[in-house]
Amino acid sequence: LRACVAASGIVLAGCSDGSDGTTPETTETPTATVTPTATVTPTTTRTSTATETATEYTPPAYVDPTSYTERTLSLTGTETCDLGATLTVPDGEGTVPGVVLVHGSGPSDRNGTVGSVQPFRDMALGLASEGVAVLRYDKRTYACSSSIEATELTIDDEVTDDALTAVDRLREVDRVASDAVVVAGHSLGGMLAPRIAKRDGTLAGIAMLAAPARSLPEIIVQQSRYQFKRDGELTDKERERLDRIETIADRVREGNVDEDEVIWNAGRTYWQSLADYDQVATATGLDVPILLQQGLRDKQVPPDTELSRWREAFGDSEGVTIRAYQGLNHLFMDGPGILETGSVPESGHIEEPAVTDLANWTLGLVD
Repeated sequence: LRACVAASGIVLAGCSDGSDGTTPETTETPTATVTPTATVTPTTTRTSTATETATEYTPPAYVDPTSYTERTLSLTGTETCDLGATLTVPDGEGTVPGVVLVHGSGPSDRNGTVGSVQPFRDMALGLASEGVAVLRYDKRTYACSSSIEATELTIDDEVTDDALTAVDRLREVDRVASDAVVVAGHSLGGMLAPRIAKRDGTLAGIAMLAAPARSLPEIIVQQSRYQFKRDGELTDKERERLDRIETIADRVREGNVDEDEVIWNAGRTYWQSLADYDQVATATGLDVPILLQQGLRDKQVPPDTELSRWREAFGDSEGVTIRAYQGLNHLFMDGPGILETGSVPESGHIEEPAVTDLANWTLGLVD
């Protein structure tokens, strides 16, 4: 969920600067501490609103640059906009399993760029170094922001539909075993991974990385409360803001959103589509292998409320594997995370154990 939840290219929860999103007509954009500042150019055959910013990238030590090949392609997004994508395939002979990476909330490029870090790029290259093909793509709310209407957006528009398109595209790759394709979703993407699996029907498994088990309004309130209290006790002004955020969250949970109203830069349709979806019930109703990965220093999707609920829901299910990592934050990097520091990370990579565990789990699904 980054430090705040976001939807149609704009910050959705104003937790980064104390904004509460109480004015539906506002055109003011809250200052996001986690809005990606480095982007890549989508490879599209139609219109895209994404722009190019050069980003220097050095792969982590666990990546073997000689072990894979990358190429760009495009996926169908909206009627007028395509999504740039990158396919990373291990070198060698024979078929390999494949993973589609699904973003968290907010507009995001295919690398999951946050400040100077590119966690999805780390993951793709790390997985390919271990023998797993990966498809990552620019999110619709990043690549096609000018063609998205906030009052009409749903969770399927934002996440599910494009993930399914990516799954189908990855299955068409010659080296990829079509029956060994996995969806690995981070944060909101992890929350919606069960929905993607249910819609697809033939995924080999799903990996849920830092996936919320509670509703997004609850997460927004928790993140805001943590941010306001980060430097000590709540001031009167902060308490007033938090009270307003809690009131708005109650409205959203109750479906009390007018047809043309925009709350936290998303409309009634979006919030209703979220309210109609129960990620825990959907996940427990699946008959596919599931991997849960959680950093124990995650302040954005706290393990004491989220991972604990997932553990309780799954019980001792044989098809569920849980991996928790001491010291890792929401981006599965070692150290304090965005919400804890109040700023985007300047450097770092996803830690190797998180990538290796995902690779080994995926490889283990192949007969």
